Amino acid sequence: MRQADPRFAAWLLDETGIDAESLGANALARAVGSRAAVTVEVQADLHPALTRKEWMSGVALPEWAREAYWQRLTTTPAERQALIDSLVVPETWFFREREAFAALARLGAKRLAAQPGEVLRVLSAPCSSGEEPYSAVMALLDAGLAHEQFAIDAIDISGQSIAAAARGVYGRNAFRGDGLAFRERYFEAAPDGWRIAASVRRAVTFERANLFEWLAPHPVRYDFIFCRNVLIYFDRASQDRAIGLLRARLTAGGMIFVGPAETGLMMRHEMVSAYIPLAFGFRAPEPGETADHHHPASPAVSVPPALTPLPVMAATAAAPAFGSAPVFAPLDAPVAAAARRPATPRLALRPLHGTPAPRAAAVVNAHAGGGHSAGSSPEAALADARRLADAGALDEAERLAARAAQALAQNPDTWYLLGLIADAQGRAPEALAHYRKAIYLAPSHYEALTHLAALLEVQGDAEGARRLMRRAQRAEPDAGGPHA
Repeated sequence: MRQADPRFAAWLLDETGIDAESLGANALARAVGSRAAVTVEVQADLHPALTRKEWMSGVALPEWAREAYWQRLTTTPAERQALIDSLVVPETWFFREREAFAALARLGAKRLAAQPGEVLRVLSAPCSSGEEPYSAVMALLDAGLAHEQFAIDAIDISGQSIAAAARGVYGRNAFRGDGLAFRERYFEAAPDGWRIAASVRRAVTFERANLFEWLAPHPVRYDFIFCRNVLIYFDRASQDRAIGLLRARLTAGGMIFVGPAETGLMMRHEMVSAYIPLAFGFRAPEPGETADHHHPASPAVSVPPALTPLPVMAATAAAPAFGSAPVFAPLDAPVAAAARRPATPRLALRPLHGTPAPRAAAVVNAHAGGGHSAGSSPEAALADARRLADAGALDEAERLAARAAQALAQNPDTWYLLGLIADAQGRAPEALAHYRKAIYLAPSHYEALTHLAALLEVQGDAEGARRLMRRAQRAEPDAGGPHA
């Protein structure tokens, strides 16, 4: 079973919304083999050379065993849950992406001050083994909120994770980084780790539930929702459905926190960035506002709904929404000023289904029919590449940008554009190299700094991302202060 049996992959998608391929090579095959090894009786006399270790690898599972396990899976609810538990491996820790919890505490206290007597409601979905909702409790208590001022619901599809969260005992791996003073305040030593205080545990209501089945009929609306690092495992249809359900459960002015790799998904659904560095918070547009809300000095550019913006990290809390100016300043602007633009850049977009959206196609056709010829200047080629990238025609944009780079190798914007294109097409190593070259040429290149930080955050280098964001924040005042 070197490849996931399509029946199991289809079952997983239908049951959880998870795309088997998103779990990594052979992950589903290994999980099926492992579960079959403990639930299907081995016919050793018929298969003397087969070892249990080979079964559990998912590589050597014989056809008869696969069929036997399929029958068990489709007829036994407990086994369906067991297979899900084996696939949903919790990898989290307290105050992961700490800035989201700082934002929750600050904005939650502000919200209650404006609405005295109300109860702040928070949802953690999925909650894994409890580190996230418990972190939210500690952040709110540290901000001065009383228990009666907030309520936190937490759900997860894994029964094992919910049981671990309810138990509330954590090992060393749940405590990472240097800021561990909270452990002294809210935990007590236990034989197998640290046990969270009852005052924290009682603030969270845990429930084992499927995200889709639980949200659809749920009557409660939430001020803050944490749904981080799970949407990336869903297929496109499941992502769209999940975001729609989450958005429907937000109060007016409520906020959803997602993982750094999921920001593009939120913008696809016209959600507006909260622009809080490294928090990855989004809100629904206010009446009359769109996710394309832009700096007053910037020209409006419509964003086709069929396109997905690149993930982005916000740089200032003051900016109200994602900008919609073109990616670059005018080409006649001095290169030295490239890192000091007053407007937040809009990001290059990519078609989701391999063909340019109508606006992108129009730009391509215009370039082919009346655009610059092969002998045009490198600056003109870069200008066309920029327009094509903003329209979503990334292949053509990359071709022109690469041609321009031969003559404009010292222009940081050339490498920044190539980085955006590689980033949008999922070629992270190339994007990293291009962003770094742009920063080498212009150390205060704000956009390259923030996008490189986003990539590092996605790859798990949180400290590297923070260093770059600090550099970006030092560079950003050169543009005349925080964006208005």
